[in-house]
Amino acid sequence: MSDQGEDQGRIVLVSDPGTEDIIAAALAQTGQAHQDDVEHAIALFRSRGRDFPTMRSAIVCLAGVLEAERGLLKVELLNKDSGALFDIANNFDLRHRKVGQKTDYDPAFLEWLFDWYLSTINLVRKLRATTA
Repeated sequence: MSDQGEDQGRIVLVSDPGTEDIIAAALAQTGQAHQDDVEHAIALFRSRGRDFPTMRSAIVCLAGVLEAERGLLKVELLNKDSGALFDIANNFDLRHRKVGQKTDYDPAFLEWLFDWYLSTINLVRKLRATTA
């Protein structure tokens, strides 16, 4: 049962402990820019009836948050590192859903990508806190 976030009071899928730590850190940062989007992505990802499209939607939501922080990411990360975040979102049938994108991948890839994007959002928030 979720005790915080958009899905508070609902039965949710429990992920591995590492993912749960990343989620807890993101939910603890109340009042942050795009917090509603982050909480929505987490609720989608942890929903009991989660399927491939739901997982993809959660990741697209997180990619949108990262897109809004692209300027900071370009300054604070190596250029190729920030580009890799968006290369995956744009070339793996996630955001733009164009012909020629990679579509044949395991749901485990989406779990890893969710962790990576949410961890990066947590990093952006830490970077913003140190530059404020």
